[in-house]
Amino acid sequence: MEKQERTNTGDVTAESVNITQGGARSVQGAHVTLRQAGAQSVTADDVVIRQGGIVKAQADNLEMFQGGIVLARTEKASLTASEAGVVLSDGDVTMEQSGAQMLLTRGGVTMDQSGTVAMWARDVTLDQSGAVAMWARNVKTENSGTVFLFASQVEGTVNTAFGPRESVIFGAVAGAVAGLVMLLAKLSKRE
Repeated sequence: MEKQERTNTGDVTAESVNITQGGARSVQGAHVTLRQAGAQSVTADDVVIRQGGIVKAQADNLEMFQGGIVLARTEKASLTASEAGVVLSDGDVTMEQSGAQMLLTRGGVTMDQSGTVAMWARDVTLDQSGAVAMWARNVKTENSGTVFLFASQVEGTVNTAFGPRESVIFGAVAGAVAGLVMLLAKLSKRE
């Protein structure tokens, strides 16, 4: 097994890559670990981030502790005290005290004291967590909230600002207002 420990390097390719208190432009390997480090691009089977960050990652398994990532494409992801821009996953995603702007997965999502702006998942389990917009087949929740919730089945109490009826009304009113603004803008340009 090959191992490389470096700080501030360009491209790194090895079976196992460990970067501590440094950075790299591109990293490829079977096992990649970043400790207080960052990379622009990482492609690996397993990626572990501890107090570090990645702009774009492609991994079968992603584990992040106090880290950040802009775009993650993964089979399985686990985020603890971390932030993500977009997470695209074919499998399950677990978030503990973490946040994501957009979370799209074919698998399930488990969130504990976490939040997301938009989430699409098969099954969702929330505990003291929230989402602005959530689409899921099954939702299990405890002491959690959402603004827009679209689910086939909900177990537990979820605090929603908009249910299905309110969401349709909100969408219709928002569409009418946007249409009226566009019409007025077009009429004002003619004069």
